[in-house]
Amino acid sequence: MTVQLKTINADVKDLTLNRNKQTILADISLQLSSGDFVLMTGQNGSGKSTLLKVISGLIKPDSFSFYKNSLKTEPKKQSWSAARKYLRQNFCYLHQTPYLFSGSVYDNVAYGLKRRGLSKDNIEHLVNETLQKISLQDLSNRACNTLSGGEKQRVAIARSWVIRPGFILLDEPFSNMDKRSRSTSYDIINQLKEDNIGIILTSHDAHNGELNFNKHLHLYQGRLRQKNIIFV
Repeated sequence: MTVQLKTINADVKDLTLNRNKQTILADISLQLSSGDFVLMTGQNGSGKSTLLKVISGLIKPDSFSFYKNSLKTEPKKQSWSAARKYLRQNFCYLHQTPYLFSGSVYDNVAYGLKRRGLSKDNIEHLVNETLQKISLQDLSNRACNTLSGGEKQRVAIARSWVIRPGFILLDEPFSNMDKRSRSTSYDIINQLKEDNIGIILTSHDAHNGELNFNKHLHLYQGRLRQKNIIFV
């Protein structure tokens, strides 16, 4: 058994979220296609993290329309539980302070593969291959609670990468990294794009020339605007 890359072609439209009589997200429309590498910017409190959590099925919006594979699914017929199931299966959200399970680096990266019932030999091959990609193969047996912030972020990326999701959603992934860790992480994230995994990355910085974005979205007061398209 192998892990197949999930191909994504879906639209979220008219997404609105309110909390305590305040609009957090307003009339958001977003196209989600495999291989997209999207930079999402916005001030603190603009709704970036909340939007990523909705897209990954972690937060229920007040209203939305969902289109999958270019076929419209009417909101009244598509319950949130059905949409949430699809989003949770295809979109991995990574917080800026990643949560890792107790145990070793290897155990964390292998977790999703074990749940999918892969053989021990197949799991070992995929985990070792992924650890090599993130330059942590020498730390395979290291306890995760002894890792640096940058190392933890890379393990979290590897744990998502190894199960081949359609999208990985990175929420301020560089906030706890030094310059050296950032450089390593740039290379790793660019490799995700080469593997045709879609990425949405939130950041205060443009990272011009360091990450190979092809779209730039900006959130302002809960509304999404498409800015300049970056061709690389």
